[in-house]
Amino acid sequence: MSIRILFGVSDTEECRKAVPTIIKLFAKHRDIELCLLHVVPETIVLAESGIVDYASLESIKEEESNDILNEFASTFNQQGITCRKKLMHGNHIDVLLEIANDYDLLVIGASESSLLNRIFGSHQNSFVNSSPIPVLVAK
Repeated sequence: MSIRILFGVSDTEECRKAVPTIIKLFAKHRDIELCLLHVVPETIVLAESGIVDYASLESIKEEESNDILNEFASTFNQQGITCRKKLMHGNHIDVLLEIANDYDLLVIGASESSLLNRIFGSHQNSFVNSSPIPVLVAK
């Protein structure tokens, strides 16, 4: 039976810093299923902003998101770790929690410990507190 790992990826340094941890912990295990998940936030277009080509905005976001997924997948593939890529739309926290039960472990990059994050919290705190599965916060 394989271990199913969900790694929430984004275009951040924190997320990239988590990659070596995943490689170190799981590269030698052939019984893992790594799923790279990137969540695209919903596009909100305000009426006051003028004429906007919504389809072009969505297309650009899709392309950028696929580039992010491909970048992470390439890094893992070079280390002998195969992975699936999953692109979803919505609120990051809601989407992760919605699909978390299909996995054994959720991996996220550690949020910057800035003053704002310590005062107002971070996505990391929401994932850890709300996740129905174990969470590995890698930094």
